[in-house]
Amino acid sequence: MSEKKSVEELEEERHESVSSEEEYTIADPVEELTEEDAQGEEVVTEEEERVGEGIEAVPGYDESALFEELAEPSEEALEEAERSMEIGTKAEAGFLPESICGRDDRVRVRATTRIPWRWLCHLRIRTKDNRLYGCTGWLIGPHTVMTAGHCVYIHAHSGWPRYIDVIAGRDGSSKPYGTVRATSFRSVRGWVNNHNWNYDYGCIILPTNLGNRIGWFGFANYKASTLRNMLVNNAGYAGDKPTGTQWFNANRISNVTGRKLYYYIDTMGGHSGSPVWRLKRGHRYAVGIHAYGGCPNSATRIVKPVFNNMLAWKK
Repeated sequence: MSEKKSVEELEEERHESVSSEEEYTIADPVEELTEEDAQGEEVVTEEEERVGEGIEAVPGYDESALFEELAEPSEEALEEAERSMEIGTKAEAGFLPESICGRDDRVRVRATTRIPWRWLCHLRIRTKDNRLYGCTGWLIGPHTVMTAGHCVYIHAHSGWPRYIDVIAGRDGSSKPYGTVRATSFRSVRGWVNNHNWNYDYGCIILPTNLGNRIGWFGFANYKASTLRNMLVNNAGYAGDKPTGTQWFNANRISNVTGRKLYYYIDTMGGHSGSPVWRLKRGHRYAVGIHAYGGCPNSATRIVKPVFNNMLAWKK
């Protein structure tokens, strides 16, 4: 009889990296970062003073909603959000229930060749059974694009896609950095084997070093007390808008759990995989990977195991 696994052992197993090339390839071990190697990554383990934070300057965005007092989401709202996640894991690939929370105050990003908008990528996903879906990704290194797990491993369509076309900084018909076709993907056992929305994250490995040309996001593992009520940004390629156009919104994180971040940022199908990031003293640190609607909408939180996998996938 096998020994019962501890909670820690089960958690480590669910975050174990899975590759489209070799189904159970484990990510390389993460070495201690030097200041030179970090390049924007940040691990925060103590409560810090919230100074220099803010939202991105996007023409036309109405900041008034940011100063409304946040109501803590009710248990009913969180349960409804979880139900929408279950629906989402069946639909997958960015086509999730509508996620406009109250007034739709999304604005279009037009300067997509500027930082940070050029780090965002429109993903065109061709499944093995020849379906076409759309998601959003974002560069975290020279050849690594982060996204949702359900954008790189689609259970309803034979798992790993045939290919994904990655279009950085796309603005409608304009593709300023061209299209990179990728066939190498990563996710974790918790998503691939267990279809568990707590582990809904993955990445695309590009055959080129696009990030060396245009840059990439940093990312951070913050403690829950720092994340709660943090002002964060989000942008992605919304499926209800003209094809290939990028849309922005911002708000504060309303609730934090061990694996999820909740917020009333407006998103739509196609935003799946987009970054939820903090603007701090001119630097951008992603804290979550947007994955589901439901109001509150939610992201997979970048906890330490997620952070470690991201570092390994970046290398």
